[in-house]
Amino acid sequence: MPAKPKDRPRTVALRRPQPSGRTVIVAAMALFLVVVLASPLQTYLSRRDAVAASQTRQRQLNDHVAQLQHDSDQWNDPAYVERQARARLQFIRPGDTLYTVLNADGTPRTQTSNINGPSRSGHQPSWNFNLWTSVTDADNAK
Repeated sequence: MPAKPKDRPRTVALRRPQPSGRTVIVAAMALFLVVVLASPLQTYLSRRDAVAASQTRQRQLNDHVAQLQHDSDQWNDPAYVERQARARLQFIRPGDTLYTVLNADGTPRTQTSNINGPSRSGHQPSWNFNLWTSVTDADNAK
């Protein structure tokens, strides 16, 4: 039986809706606002980030100033100055006896800890050890 023209599937052509004048104007205004406001918004955001970075740096500097003030206050204390002189320079009071512990090779043994705890740079030899090392180095250079 031949197919009837009515039985054929109908093809429906879909049309895109045409934008109205109002839609075009709203889209153009939105695009215009994006273009106009992009630069000030970028400037605002960059300045806000700069202010936040400056505030963070200011807090770090204030902490550093507080630490330096604390160190300065300690150096104004005669007992602290005396402890540092004894530990760093091996100063002693009259009547005291200074003992220097030597390593197996005869070099002075460095302190394992400072009065205030271990130093940041590790062990620091005493000034007289540095002096003696420079004398022996100069003698060996001849």
